[in-house]
Amino acid sequence: MNEELIRQICAVYCMTGSLRKTASEMGLSCTKTRKALITYGEYSTPFSNEVLNLRCKGYSIDEIAKELGTTTKRVTDWLPYEKSMYNMEDRSQDAVRSDNYRKRIKQAQRNSVQNKIENDKKEILSIIKGNQFNTFTTTSVLNEHSPKNPVRLHIKLMDNCSDAERKRILRKYGRSTTGNSIERDILIPADMTLHALHYAIQRLYGWGNSHLRSFRLPPEIYQELTNNTVRGWGNLIGVLFQTTYPEYAQFAQYGDDDYEHGSHRVWLRKKYTGPYGYLNDFERYNVAVAEFEDFTRRFLNMAVYEPFDLRKGNKGREERITKHASVIDLTLDELNASIVMEEGTEDLLERLTVTSVLAPTGTATAGFAELNQRMVNRLYVNDFDEIEEPEVKPVTTKLIYKYDYGDGWKIEITMLKDCFDLLEEGYITDKELTDAKNTVIDKYKPVCIHQDGIFVVDDVGGFGGFVDFLRILNESDNAEEKEQMRAWASGMGWNTRRVRNREML
Repeated sequence: MNEELIRQICAVYCMTGSLRKTASEMGLSCTKTRKALITYGEYSTPFSNEVLNLRCKGYSIDEIAKELGTTTKRVTDWLPYEKSMYNMEDRSQDAVRSDNYRKRIKQAQRNSVQNKIENDKKEILSIIKGNQFNTFTTTSVLNEHSPKNPVRLHIKLMDNCSDAERKRILRKYGRSTTGNSIERDILIPADMTLHALHYAIQRLYGWGNSHLRSFRLPPEIYQELTNNTVRGWGNLIGVLFQTTYPEYAQFAQYGDDDYEHGSHRVWLRKKYTGPYGYLNDFERYNVAVAEFEDFTRRFLNMAVYEPFDLRKGNKGREERITKHASVIDLTLDELNASIVMEEGTEDLLERLTVTSVLAPTGTATAGFAELNQRMVNRLYVNDFDEIEEPEVKPVTTKLIYKYDYGDGWKIEITMLKDCFDLLEEGYITDKELTDAKNTVIDKYKPVCIHQDGIFVVDDVGGFGGFVDFLRILNESDNAEEKEQMRAWASGMGWNTRRVRNREML
C-alpha cells in the first residue's frame, strides 16, 4: 500500500468518520483500511497502542503475540505499515502534509455543512485526485469515538411479583436458573452510549423495538440529585436528564427508530455497532436548556394541586388546589400532580455514554455538586462541528431500563470490574473471554458472554403474561388454545432455539 493511497484513505475517513464506510468508499477491506489509519495515527485502540509500544521496544511479532496472548496475524493486522513510523517525534514531511490536508478537509466540511453528504464526498475525492495540500494543523475528527478496553455489564430482567408456581414454570420452560429473572452478561466498548445500548437490549431479549422505552436512575438516586424539586431537576436538564419536549417534537427522542424493511436483526446490529454518536436535537445541551426555560416561562402562575395520595384516591381533585405559584418553585410531586408530563421528568439523556453515568458495583459515585462543573467539546458522527456539553461523572451503580410501559418490562443494569465470577463458575473459558474482548475491539460492537433464560416476546403482558404464555404452550390441555398461542408467537418472531453467546449480538 503506497503512501498516496494511505493519504486518500485518511482523508475519506476524516469525512465519513466510519471505518466501514471508508473501506466501502475506497473498495478495500476493513482490515487494510484500519491498518492504513493506524499508520497515520488516525485510529487507535488500547490493543493497537500495546502492540505498537512493544514493537517500538524491539519485540518481534511472535514475541508480541506471546506477550499479549493472541495470534501473530492479529498482531500484524494492528501494526502500522513499517516503511516509516508516523506520529512519532521525527515525522516525515508526507505525514505532516497529510495532517495539514485533513485539517483543510475538516474546515471545508464546516463551511458546507448544509450540503448533502454525497456532494461532499464527490468534492473531497476530487480534491484528493488533484493532490492539493495546505498548511493547517489537525485534530482527530472522531477522537471521542474509538473502542477502548471492553466493559462488562450485567443485565437482569426482573419478575418482581414472582411466586412459587411462576418460578417453577420459568425454571422449567424458560431455562431460568433463578426462576424470577432472565439475565445477560455482555462486554461493550467503553464509549457505547445509552442510545446504542437500548438496541442491544432489544436484541438480547428478542423484542422488536415497537414500544416506548427509557433509561432511569434508581428512585433514591434521582430524589437525592434533584432534591425532589423542579429547580433541582432543571439544573440537570441537558446534563443528565432529557428536557420537556414541545408538542411538535414529542416523538423527537425516537427519531432514530427508522426501520422500514429488510432484516430487523441486521438493522438492530447497525444501531449498536460503533462508532457511536447519534444525537437527537433536543439532547443538545443548549437546545435542552432553552426548551426547559421556555417551559418555566409558560407556567409563571399556575394552579398547584395537592400531590396525589393513593389512600385518598381521585375523589375531590377539583377541590385540592393548594396554591398558585411558578412551576420553578414546585416540588416534583406538586409538578406531577398539577401538569400532565407526557414524557415525565426522569428519563436520562441517551447521548450519555454508559461509563459516564454508571460506576462499577462497589465504587464511589458523584453527587450533585460534582456535576455540571465544566464544559467539554464532543464530536458526533452525524455532525462536522464540535458540540459543547457538560462533563458528566458516574452518579449511580445501577441503571433502570424500562420498555413497553403497558407491559411494564423492567431491567436492572450494573457494571462489574471483571469477569472472574463467570470464569470460576465455568460459564466461560479464558479463550472465549479473550475472543470476546477481541471482537469488541476489532468489530466495535458488544458481545454476549453469558445468558440465563430464553428470549421473551412483545405484547405478551409483561413478565406475568410471559409465564402464563409458557404455561399454556407447555401444559394446557386445550389443543386449540395451544395452537393459537403458538401461531401468534411465531408471527411475533419468537423462538426457543438455543443461541450461542457469540451469536446473540
